[in-house]
Amino acid sequence: MIKYFCGSTTASVSSISIIFESQTPNPKLNEIPAFCKEEVSFLSISKNKRMAATLGLISMFCCVMLFPRLHAVILYTESNSSSSPIANLTLDPVKLKLTWDSSVSFTEYTCCMEVGQRFVCKMVYNKTCMFSIIQAKPIHKGALFRVQAMHNHTLYSAEGRFIPQGMNGTSVENFSCVIYNISFMNCTWKAGRNAPEDTQYFLFLQYSKKEDEQECPHYIRDAPGRHIACSFQDVKDIKKRVYFLVNGSSNESEIQFYDEYIKLYEIEKLTPPLNITVNCSEDPAECIVRWKRPQLSHMEGSGDGCFEYQIDIRNKKTNANPKESSNELPTVTKTSFTFQNYNVKKKYTLQIRAKGDICRISQNWGEWSEPIEFGTDGDHE
Repeated sequence: MIKYFCGSTTASVSSISIIFESQTPNPKLNEIPAFCKEEVSFLSISKNKRMAATLGLISMFCCVMLFPRLHAVILYTESNSSSSPIANLTLDPVKLKLTWDSSVSFTEYTCCMEVGQRFVCKMVYNKTCMFSIIQAKPIHKGALFRVQAMHNHTLYSAEGRFIPQGMNGTSVENFSCVIYNISFMNCTWKAGRNAPEDTQYFLFLQYSKKEDEQECPHYIRDAPGRHIACSFQDVKDIKKRVYFLVNGSSNESEIQFYDEYIKLYEIEKLTPPLNITVNCSEDPAECIVRWKRPQLSHMEGSGDGCFEYQIDIRNKKTNANPKESSNELPTVTKTSFTFQNYNVKKKYTLQIRAKGDICRISQNWGEWSEPIEFGTDGDHE
């Protein structure tokens, strides 16, 4: 049995499912891989080796590395035996940055990231490939990274499989975030159903793969003191897709991490429309309602045509048209509305809310405006 030690983390070959036969001693077995010291490098396991589990004939390379807040195993395979010119693949899993060595001067490489049935590929002209936040996929369920290049009509490739570690059911569940009041954000989650009682969770976000992650500045704790939510102030770049990472620690077991990419504008709870006015007339019996769009930190220009508005006008005395029947309430895309069948002898209340119609604006209904009263007091029914 072979074990590699990376800091305080230990990996035994019995915990890895990918193995291969070896009839001859491999000098690499006597070395501790250099990648255990810093980043994770993929280990060489040739594809042409037959998968087997014969006792006495098994050689295996593995390394468990505590990434900056991540536990994972990386397994690497080459395409054309050990003579493949592409070697020494290295992954920074948080920045999704791949680097490698090559003994051949390829003019271009294709690097790919595959998660489940989804994949993204890009072409690069040097031995570095970074997947941007726009391209990237969550990797908490595992991922496959691949580099390919053509030389003398032969396609060479190297790939590494990213395998998260930790006991199933220990990562956070029901993770969600909402932005409110233009620049405040709350994120909430539940502890994993199999998480030990001493598990503590930590939330990080990243606006760009070229930037470092930012840890939650204000955690909210439950009665036992476990982090169950986070509050951010002055959230920026709401138009962007942002990376969220929640990891955990426990003295009893490794905790699975959870990651997700979220377009911030999609989780924003819009503030109410502004400057609502009502002007009524008896002939014709109608009221003209006008307002301005909600305030947004990332909106440039007037924003005309970007919103849909819902109008809730009720008879104050009978409370007709309750919000429970909101699907029947009128909606408009302009910042004005004409209320027909206005009865000058009745008093009404008015509320308006907004959501994105097009543009980079949340398509969930925002907050209702404060009720505005108009009309005559309801003694004349």
